[in-house]
Amino acid sequence: MIDDDNPYAAPKADVLVKDRHLDSSSDAWRDGKMLVVRKGAELPDRCLKCAAPARGYRFSRSLSWHKPVWALTFLISPILYALVYVFVRWRARVTVGLCPRHRRNRARAIALGWLVALTGLGSIMAAETLFDSLRPIALNAGIVLLPVGMICGVVGSQVLVPRRIDKHFVWLSRVSPDYLAAFPDWNA
Repeated sequence: MIDDDNPYAAPKADVLVKDRHLDSSSDAWRDGKMLVVRKGAELPDRCLKCAAPARGYRFSRSLSWHKPVWALTFLISPILYALVYVFVRWRARVTVGLCPRHRRNRARAIALGWLVALTGLGSIMAAETLFDSLRPIALNAGIVLLPVGMICGVVGSQVLVPRRIDKHFVWLSRVSPDYLAAFPDWNA
C-alpha cells in the first residue's frame, strides 16, 4: 500500500515552461547565420557543411563554451584560466550528418596537421646533429612548424563550432546556408 502522505517524499511543484522553444516539436532553428539546436539533438541526415546527403554517417561531439570575458584570466595565468574554465564552461552534446567529401577534408586536415607538427619536432631534434651553419635554421623552422601544425590540424578539423551554449540550447556557426534554409526561424 502506497501512502500519499509520506513525509519523506520529495516535494512536487508544477513547472511552467516560459520559453516557447522548449515545448516545440522541432530540435533546430536558424538564427541569422547560426544554427540553434537543443542539447542532445540529432539533426537530419544531411551534411552540416554543404547540405548534401550524409548517407547515414553521424558525427557526434561533446562541445564546451564559456563567455569570452573569461579568456582574460589567461593573461593573468594559464593555470588560473584552466581552473576557471572547468567551473564556468557550458557543455552540450550534438550529433550531425557529415558527407563523404567533408569527412575526407577533415581527415586530410588532421593528417596534414600531424605531418607538419611532427616535421617541426623532427627538425628541432635534428638541429643538434647538423653543422653549425644549419643548426639555427633547423631549430627556428622546427619552432615555427610545431605550433603551426597543431593549430592547423585543430582548426581544419573543426566541424561543430559553438558560439554560445545555455541551459537548453547550442548556437553553432560555420553552417551551410543551404542547410540552414531547411529550418524555421528562431524568432518565429
